[in-house]
Amino acid sequence: MDRSTLFVYATVTVIVGVSVVSGPSVGLVDLTSPRSDTAGLGQGNATIDGVDAPERVRIDRGFQSESYRLEVPDARVHLAAVTGRPILNYRLEIDALGYTRTSSHFLDSDSVGWTTLTLADATLSASAVADKRYEGRLSIVVQSNGTASTVYSRSVAVEVTS
Repeated sequence: MDRSTLFVYATVTVIVGVSVVSGPSVGLVDLTSPRSDTAGLGQGNATIDGVDAPERVRIDRGFQSESYRLEVPDARVHLAAVTGRPILNYRLEIDALGYTRTSSHFLDSDSVGWTTLTLADATLSASAVADKRYEGRLSIVVQSNGTASTVYSRSVAVEVTS
């Protein structure tokens, strides 16, 4: 038997074997279980007694590009106490561009102290950016027990550089 044919048969055997062992009829192995424990997520509370948030956000023109890069500096919050597993959202809104971005940070009792909140950089098309300056709003919201509480909200200058 040729090596390549043997390799094909071995591959098919492994695929069929894993499918049978993990399938509903045998069920010896569960390959669909979540990798993280989501029980209680969004339940509990967080007490924030300090916020260090940026005052400016930048939109930079890409090098020899027809696009812009939105860069949002990190914010830091001081968590005095955390019970349960609340969610902390860091959000930027730029109404004139119709742009909103949010990042979620999952908290637990180990999160007490200073925590850094990040928003990933984003790419904006050149046709979307027409002015040299925009007004934005940064906010930090705690989601807990089915409610959302804004703990920080402030206007920020969004400066466009070319």
